[in-house]
Amino acid sequence: MAFLRDLLNLRIIFILLTGSYLLAQDSSAVQNSGQAAFEQSTIELRTHLPKQETPLNRSIEFQVSLTWIGDMSRYQIVQIPQPVLTNLLLEGSGSSNRLEDLGGGQFRSIKTITFQLKPVEIGMAYIDGLQINYRDTKTEEMDVLFSQRLEVKVLDPLPESSGDMKGIVYVVLLIVFFGAVLYFLLMFLRKRRAAQVVETPEISRAEMVLKELSQNVDPKGTNLSEMTLRMSKIFREYLSGEFGVSTTESNTEKIIERLTDSGVEDAQLMKLRELFQKLDMIKFAGGAVNPPEFSNMYGIVENFLIERQKLWEAENLQMKEA
Repeated sequence: MAFLRDLLNLRIIFILLTGSYLLAQDSSAVQNSGQAAFEQSTIELRTHLPKQETPLNRSIEFQVSLTWIGDMSRYQIVQIPQPVLTNLLLEGSGSSNRLEDLGGGQFRSIKTITFQLKPVEIGMAYIDGLQINYRDTKTEEMDVLFSQRLEVKVLDPLPESSGDMKGIVYVVLLIVFFGAVLYFLLMFLRKRRAAQVVETPEISRAEMVLKELSQNVDPKGTNLSEMTLRMSKIFREYLSGEFGVSTTESNTEKIIERLTDSGVEDAQLMKLRELFQKLDMIKFAGGAVNPPEFSNMYGIVENFLIERQKLWEAENLQMKEA
């Protein structure tokens, strides 16, 4: 009896151990099955036509969309075939990719292929079904998707008069635009020219000679003889332009006579006679020039030009006031 009781107890223990093992196996299978279901993703193919009818002179857009749950790299499109068309011409195509947030860290990947189609003639037109081959990058499995055949009815062309009117309107608007630009440009140039005339005052000949003397004659130069000849040349050219005195005329009395006829004051004439006498002596006798002599001659020329500048400004002011 004791032997039978022990045998019975061993059998019960064996049954309990076997049942626990099977329960563990079932739990593992359920867990693996859930993980496989979580990783599973399905790719879908959709085609879209905005309308089933189109005029002969209008294009139509045919879209093919591939969607799946997961990142964009999950599926790879092996080849995107061109649709087989009847009574339609392919004008162009393009593709785009976008992700749609589904929440919870999940995204829907959408790949869209767009075909621009143009009708050939009035009647029925057809787009044959597409065959798109793709590869699952996780399982490396290849598969294929098929789309249905679509039909489009091609109607009479729409009148183009509205398009011509739009073209005329565009031309008129362009003419008005460029006319306005030209008008404002002319006004701008006119104002700029007027501003330049106002902002750029006239300069007398005496003022220009004063600037030329300051730039080309150095009263403190080492070679005063050369500076004297240069000053004489500049001053004689001024007298030639201002009073009609010949620059080659060396007779002092003729120069003074010409200046007298032009209304130069007696006090200035006396200083100018002294100046030209010294200049003639230096030019023909080759005499040396000392600093005091040069300063005296330079001062006579400078003072004469300053007086002429003041006289010119007074006359100019009278003309403006008149």
